[in-house]
Amino acid sequence: MNFNDAEITSLYVSDSGTPVDIENDAPNAPGGGKYNVTLEMVAGAGVAGPYELRITCSDLTATSPGPAALVPPLGPLNGAGAFATPPHWVGAGPLVNVFNQTVAVGPEPAADKGHVFQYTAALYSNNGQIVSIRQSDPFVLL
Repeated sequence: MNFNDAEITSLYVSDSGTPVDIENDAPNAPGGGKYNVTLEMVAGAGVAGPYELRITCSDLTATSPGPAALVPPLGPLNGAGAFATPPHWVGAGPLVNVFNQTVAVGPEPAADKGHVFQYTAALYSNNGQIVSIRQSDPFVLL
């Protein structure tokens, strides 16, 4: 990681019932309830200031945007933020800060059962010097 750069390193879904986040291709199986969306980023220690972070969800089966219930709410995974600012950014040594946040989201009961979805995250600094994009692996909701 460069001292003056930042990037999204991971975006994945996992079962909300497990104590450890492990990527899961069917994160709400077998019960059909909520599941976790996790985003991880790193930033060099020289990076500070405001940024925008947006996570969207796409229904790949229907080739349309995913339902609103699947999009992480405004907060650490959607909206404005600031690099190197606690509690979401944590120092991981003298040269790097890390961001690791998980939120639970969930589909409407029986909505879009069996569809394939995918998340896309876009990060950009307000001065346009930092841009990073990451997609999750596709997953099925049951």
